[in-house]
Amino acid sequence: MGGVQRVGDADPLKAARDLLPDPNRPIESIARLLHVPPGILYNHIPDLKELRAAGRARAADETTGGSR
Repeated sequence: MGGVQRVGDADPLKAARDLLPDPNRPIESIARLLHVPPGILYNHIPDLKELRAAGRARAADETTGGSR
């Protein structure tokens, strides 16, 4: 059976999408937490870079108090 493995009823890609915006979580640690290879995240989440960038921007706004 191909495709992304499911853990119980949880979809690892949905869980990854929820975790990716957190700039304190490296992609490799998210993959390890979800028991999938990092390549799965890179290959199956087309907007991975955008999710990461949005999380970094949000963290920067919080650090500077939202002033740009």
